[in-house]
Amino acid sequence: MYPSRRDRGFKALAVGALVAGSLALASPANADIGSCSVSTPGGTVGVMQQIQLFSCSDASSVVVTYNNGTAGQTLNFIPGGAGGSEAVNWTPTSTGGVQISASGTAATASTNIGQTGTFTTVSAPNTAQVGVATKITVTVQSNSPSAYAPTGTVTVKDGQGNVIRTMGLATGPGTGQSYAYWWFTAPSSGNYVFQATYSGDANAISSNSPQDVMYASPSGNTITLTAPGTMTVGVPVTLVASFVPATIQGSVGFTYNGAPISASVPIVNGQASFTWSPPAPGAAKVGANYMTNGGASGSTSDNVTIVAGPAQNDAITLTQPGFGTWSPNGTYSLPGATSTTMTASTLSGAPVTLTETGPCTVSGLTITMPPGGGQCNIQAKSAGGNGYGPVTYGYTVTGGVGQQTATISAPLSGKVNKGRTIILEAPGQSDTNAGQNINWTITQGKGKVCKLIYPNDGSVNLKMSGRGTCTVQGSAPGIPNQWAPYQVTRSYRT
Repeated sequence: MYPSRRDRGFKALAVGALVAGSLALASPANADIGSCSVSTPGGTVGVMQQIQLFSCSDASSVVVTYNNGTAGQTLNFIPGGAGGSEAVNWTPTSTGGVQISASGTAATASTNIGQTGTFTTVSAPNTAQVGVATKITVTVQSNSPSAYAPTGTVTVKDGQGNVIRTMGLATGPGTGQSYAYWWFTAPSSGNYVFQATYSGDANAISSNSPQDVMYASPSGNTITLTAPGTMTVGVPVTLVASFVPATIQGSVGFTYNGAPISASVPIVNGQASFTWSPPAPGAAKVGANYMTNGGASGSTSDNVTIVAGPAQNDAITLTQPGFGTWSPNGTYSLPGATSTTMTASTLSGAPVTLTETGPCTVSGLTITMPPGGGQCNIQAKSAGGNGYGPVTYGYTVTGGVGQQTATISAPLSGKVNKGRTIILEAPGQSDTNAGQNINWTITQGKGKVCKLIYPNDGSVNLKMSGRGTCTVQGSAPGIPNQWAPYQVTRSYRT
């Protein structure tokens, strides 16, 4: 039976309505297609993550909430239906559990953020000059690609595991980097080993640096040439080239005004020497060129004066271990009932003889102060030779321990304005009169009221960042039997 014209009309209308309805469902306006959902992988602090959103066209932002109370983040979001990508970049700033939600929807997700790994390095120059302050830097780097700058402290130890110093970190110039530094003065020639340990913090894992070795020499270079400043025509002198490290193997050629004066001299136990007689008077330059077995090379030279007349007087170097070289006519302290054994050398190579007038006793190069103390007059004598005349130097030794002093910029204690930066130590003011480095610490108000700042120019500053009382203390170690410890305290209130 065929449908009537009327029935066919109703069916056509129904089909048209069905088609129209299908088109309408395929193109919703400002409505989610299905159920909105949010997801993100877990990660580490400082490493950018992606939050994925699906069917979330009603959302205008993504909210990140940290379970540990760290301030949350609100991230702008452009739905895919409006032409943007349905993903949001997010960099975690804290560890622990995290809740993520899309605004205007019921969609949530949770994840966990872990600590970033770190890599610590200590950087010292390959060579340093004895007695000259050298900057040594410790760097703590978050594992790439983390942008988190680690906080906390680094502790530096020597090759025997002795703590040299502990320092707070400052934000470094590189991404995800922090640093600290100090000035180290090598007291004598030799190699110095440094290793740093980073303490870690809530967001970064602790780490140890590899060891770094610095070699100290009188010249500050790999090679040091020792030659008398004044020589006499025809009088033999010994030129000595010394190397750091002493394990260097190779050979040295000595020169006079740029011309060779020796054959190749092998380096033995870090030294090579050559005995030579100056041929003519006048200003001259003696030098040493070296080549190692590994192919490395270098040179050094000294300006000297060659005289035709009688030889100059000898020069004595008298050194107290742990203190340094005594200056002729200087005054030095030695506690009662103690002894010190000096080391002595001369330009001529002649031995040094010590004599004394006063309560002290002398045996060889050992000076002993009696229990009651007193003032002793020490004479150091050299008979000369090798082109040098005899000489006698005098020194005064008193009983007791010397008091260290220092020049610092820290103003007297008192009231200061909040936000002020106080200079505690200007560049070049890091040592006491005994050559000991001053270390500054905050004993009251650390973090809440004030913090120490270490600029690149070697100064030490105090930033008054909060209200209250800040007490800082500068201290330097004593030298047993020679110098008492040094300490200075300042207290500032805002």
